[in-house]
Amino acid sequence: MGTSLQMTWQKNLLLKRRKKPNTSPPLGLKNLGNTCYLNSVLQCLSYTPPLANYCLNNHHSSHCPQSGTGNCPFCLLEKRIIRSLTLDFSIDAPSKILSCVNIFSPHFRYGRQEDAHEFLRFVIDACHNACLKINKNSSIVRGIFGGKLRSQVKCCDCGAESNKTDDIMDISLDLFQVTSVKDAMQRYFQQEVLNGTNKYHCDNCEKLVVAKKQLAILKAPNVLVIQLKRFEGIHGGKIDRAIAFEEGLLLSNYMCKESQDPCPQYNLYGTIVHSGYSPDSGHYYAYIKDAMGRWYCCNDSFVSISNLQEVVSEKVYILFFARSNQRPATNQITLRYDWSGTSALQWP
Repeated sequence: MGTSLQMTWQKNLLLKRRKKPNTSPPLGLKNLGNTCYLNSVLQCLSYTPPLANYCLNNHHSSHCPQSGTGNCPFCLLEKRIIRSLTLDFSIDAPSKILSCVNIFSPHFRYGRQEDAHEFLRFVIDACHNACLKINKNSSIVRGIFGGKLRSQVKCCDCGAESNKTDDIMDISLDLFQVTSVKDAMQRYFQQEVLNGTNKYHCDNCEKLVVAKKQLAILKAPNVLVIQLKRFEGIHGGKIDRAIAFEEGLLLSNYMCKESQDPCPQYNLYGTIVHSGYSPDSGHYYAYIKDAMGRWYCCNDSFVSISNLQEVVSEKVYILFFARSNQRPATNQITLRYDWSGTSALQWP
């Protein structure tokens, strides 16, 4: 299922599907009973440009053997995103997604408040697995959200290195004693000394040694999702203070030296905010940037025009960034340009 990943909005698709794509605000989503967590996630996914482009072209459902059965999570999401981006109404109800929420996560229950990040993770994982059922070697979800982290441990006695690579679909940042996303990122990737009771067993030295551990990004994702871990405070309380963030994000300081992608640049296009004091109560709402570059606040049924100043003043829970510079081609990805002049990544 070779499909190009279009990182910028294909506005011709919106023009074909919607009467007034240049002036219509995002579609509001009714709260069907503690479903603000679901609504906020769906709004941000609907305005993730490469995912929206993919769904508007019906790419998944046209290849899925379960299409039309109501059992495929990606088909359900595709249909939801198409409705959100093409209906010329002001409000819609995500009834189908809600009635099938257990397809994304068996333990989610209708009418119960859930954690927005947990729901997002289950949606992304379920859609990724749906792709692999069609082609075990290819997943557009991994192409959009996937990246790779390398964990390196270096023995301070002999200098031997041990490297481990992990696939990621997002990054979760601790907020202890940090005031900004930049601070939290620096702490996440700072070198850690393994000493005392935490000494490292070096296979080369055949003994416990002092070692240095370092995380670095081996492959930066096309869409970077960052969760701020607000619900890991003392005694399980919420960390409710403001955490500063900016519209732009640069990952160059966190990349592996071996990476052929030394300077990944990102622009913010969505956020999810939680108001309240625990993940199983309170309220979620989202901010999204539409295809014309306008910011909107999507608070269930209520959608209002916003601006970047309002977005960055919020105490955010989840941030959505899209690459502003193209990820370099590798032996598995080839870079091409379509006739519109928009760059696209070609996945096997």
